[in-house]
Amino acid sequence: MHAKRYDFAIVGAGIAGLATAELLTRSGYTVALIEKNERVCQEASGEHHGWFHFGSLYSIFRSNQFMRTLVGGIDDLLAYYAHFPRMNLRIGEEGRLCVEQIVDGWIRDEPIEYIVAARNDPDFDLARFDGLKRYTEKCFFLLTWEMAIKQFIARHQRFHRFDWRSGPASAWVPRAGWRDYSRQVISKPELADIDLDPDTHFRIAGFDRPMNAPIIVADLLQTYLSQGGKLLTNTAYMGHARRGNAIEVNTAGGIIRCERLLLACGRFFKDWMPEQRVKVVASPILVTYPAVCDRNFVRLTPFMDRTINHIIHSIDGVKYSVIGGGYYADPEDDDAVAAAKNALESMAQAVFPRLQSAALREIYVGYKTELISEAGERNYQYHIGPLDENVWALIPGKFSLGFSLAVNCCKRILGQDPTHKGNMIVRDDYDVSRYVGPMYHGELVVSHLRAASRVAHGA
Repeated sequence: MHAKRYDFAIVGAGIAGLATAELLTRSGYTVALIEKNERVCQEASGEHHGWFHFGSLYSIFRSNQFMRTLVGGIDDLLAYYAHFPRMNLRIGEEGRLCVEQIVDGWIRDEPIEYIVAARNDPDFDLARFDGLKRYTEKCFFLLTWEMAIKQFIARHQRFHRFDWRSGPASAWVPRAGWRDYSRQVISKPELADIDLDPDTHFRIAGFDRPMNAPIIVADLLQTYLSQGGKLLTNTAYMGHARRGNAIEVNTAGGIIRCERLLLACGRFFKDWMPEQRVKVVASPILVTYPAVCDRNFVRLTPFMDRTINHIIHSIDGVKYSVIGGGYYADPEDDDAVAAAKNALESMAQAVFPRLQSAALREIYVGYKTELISEAGERNYQYHIGPLDENVWALIPGKFSLGFSLAVNCCKRILGQDPTHKGNMIVRDDYDVSRYVGPMYHGELVVSHLRAASRVAHGA
């Protein structure tokens, strides 16, 4: 048994657990962060696209809630993380949000644009019968797609015009109306390296950006350890029980005693708390080297199985592509997972002419843990929920929402505002490199390049 009794024990060092642990130690609490792997943020938090969601994509939803939550994530970043030297979101001239150009910044100033399917695109073609369900969808979207796009544009206009000095953007940006709409943001797309018809698509500039996730993780972990946080890696969680006025957390490394326990164990949450309304979704991601396209974009269409997105990343000085789409499956259904992977690859082959010549083409499956909504639909919100006395569940929804989850976890559990800056003592002798690795898609590229080098040198 560990002799020390902690204010908090947190199970799972993904983005939810790590961000919450950092903010709690910054606010003066003692924390033990328990992770079964050797490195932090290596499962769901290391498998995602590397796309930082500010609300741009989710402004297409009719409901304001998803966009409000994601724009609120920017409010929280600016309020609680602006003092991190590499957190490079800034409020610039006239209160506009900008991305500062710095080495190894958290956010890359390379906006993700939208190539939007117009109603004359074959996606909407009623002359082609693909079954009653798809035909009904076509009829519905022919009537509603134009209104959805106008709302999408209006929300983008509000975002770009918002004065971030005036207060929370999440209270104002999502409520855009028809007076915010303007055709001036629509342009004809240049599709030199993308096989989409420019006569049936138009371009809209977005405000989401790619991120440097390993830099974010390293900064959070460095600060957490510098403020006295305890990190226990290679330590599996075995369960917990209340003993007197403390909680005893049973781990592979012994008993850890704490006042409060936070479970942030991602897709393994169902194994420990099967009664909770938690859903795990398998989502395929295609990695190619070299990059098959020179821009970050989303093909936006109301038909989820016709969407595709592309983000450029780099590792060791080489660029590669990370490609996803609206494809997902039950991870326990092997046939459904295989079908989702095949659908993504088929769509990518149709859109990217350079895919055929790529030296590396590999699909892996990432996992997303979500709290099931009342209607049973996909739910992109973060979740902070009580499980028992002083025991809480944390589900981030998305990597981008890990910061808002941490802030609101402190507010909800402690009943007070967390510390904005704290002492921020970062000691140079805390080397976190052994705990932080590249994104999984980056590891695939590095592995491929090393194998190719061995072949070239006859090894």
